[in-house]
Amino acid sequence: MSSTRTGLAEGSTGSAPDVLVIVMDCVRASDFPGGASDAPEMPFVDALRKKAVSFPQAISVAPWTLPSHASMFTGLYPWEHGCHGRGSLVLDPRFERLADTLRAAGYRTASFSGNPIISPFYGLTEGFEVSEWGEWWEQVHRVRSRPYHSYRLRTGTSAPSVPELSFRDRSGRAVKTMMTRYPATLALSDAVQRRIVDPNRALSGSINPWIEPDLTTWLAAQPERTPTFVFVNTIDAHEPYLLDPADASNLGAWWRDMRVPQDVLALLASETPPSADDLGRLHSLYRSSIARLDRRLERLVRVYRDAGRWENTLLVLTSDHGQAFGEHGMIWHGVRTDEEMLRVPLVVRFPRDELGGTTGKGWASPMDIPATVLEAANLTPAGSLSSRSLHRLVSEARSEPLLAAGDGTEWNRPFMQQLSDRRRSELNLFSIAAYQGATKVVVDATSDACIVYRLTGRGLEESPASDARGPEIEGLIRVAQRAGRELLHPVSAGVGTAVDERLRSWGYG
Repeated sequence: MSSTRTGLAEGSTGSAPDVLVIVMDCVRASDFPGGASDAPEMPFVDALRKKAVSFPQAISVAPWTLPSHASMFTGLYPWEHGCHGRGSLVLDPRFERLADTLRAAGYRTASFSGNPIISPFYGLTEGFEVSEWGEWWEQVHRVRSRPYHSYRLRTGTSAPSVPELSFRDRSGRAVKTMMTRYPATLALSDAVQRRIVDPNRALSGSINPWIEPDLTTWLAAQPERTPTFVFVNTIDAHEPYLLDPADASNLGAWWRDMRVPQDVLALLASETPPSADDLGRLHSLYRSSIARLDRRLERLVRVYRDAGRWENTLLVLTSDHGQAFGEHGMIWHGVRTDEEMLRVPLVVRFPRDELGGTTGKGWASPMDIPATVLEAANLTPAGSLSSRSLHRLVSEARSEPLLAAGDGTEWNRPFMQQLSDRRRSELNLFSIAAYQGATKVVVDATSDACIVYRLTGRGLEESPASDARGPEIEGLIRVAQRAGRELLHPVSAGVGTAVDERLRSWGYG
């Protein structure tokens, strides 16, 4: 492994803004304000969007957490940084992260993540002076007042290695798998725990309720004139979806929702998909979880207001990927480049509400966060990035195609062994999606076969285009085919046992 890091930027901060990046894990664009007319009500987000720039044509460059976040932190595509299912599942240290660059320029940096993948174990928290992250069981035990993991960067030390799963971890994963097949048991347990610990329901059922108070404490400890970079990942919209009996219209309605199995891998592997009625119930629970996020987002912004930092804060609000509920025969997320899993919300509030209420032009991505932040901090990229400034994408459309990768399930051998031949062919796909204008091209990276789509509207609709292909479409296909070859180039070297076990404890195998 090379010791030379691929740099992001050089320069000085000047009057650099505070930077807050909030990733709403699993939130897809069609179920967020601005994505569809019947999106869940989110009054705080609606007010925020009037003072921010919205990007209605935003896609994640990967349909699952690990490669998506690696791209957010490096400004590179998955096949460029190599952290994906076909390559390595730990981001190589030679790629400099946004947090590295900002810290070197005088920023104080911290990461607060409900998703345990955003941790040193996967190379995603280098550059953050403080990293806190939860564990999978916080999804079903939502009242813990402290994070399960906390790491503070020390000069001259390396990130902790991935620990082996303890007996509690292993047994707990088995219990979780069983209980998600009968989610009513989880919902009742969650409701009882919260009644005991939080009788006034002050936390509103938020997962990882330690995030806001820990952010408040950390921000208050920073020197007033020192800029800060904070990353927050919330998993409130991530499965499993639990409904408190008190929030249901009646016990019968609660039972109808909570009887639907939510075992992730069993549903993915099944030859028989859930019924349309069951999928509708899961989708409804998902939308309710997004609506509840509105209050959490308001609390996070209030932390900055109370600290006197909000006016000069650059806020990026987005998601790492979407979620499917039966569309194209898929449920949950990962592996594929369908619109439901790639199209995400993207809202940018620039300091002092600059450009508030406007709409970005053309295609944008959470991968564009590094270029946007570096420009705002008056830092010049030292290397070539695929990231583009979202500030510039307000007035001018992206000149080149925007791409995304589906990286299959090949790395997950235990899961692959559970699949039928048909289901394996549907899930273990290596594909590149390329977007330009109203055209989407999906190329099979293994065979170079492609499908051309014409996108319609601002939702998730897509319809196959005619067979007639002009030079522009042929050029788009060639770009996607080249990216596909790069995706397949780093033939998987296998996954370390500890990394594999931790990913599977989260539900990826």
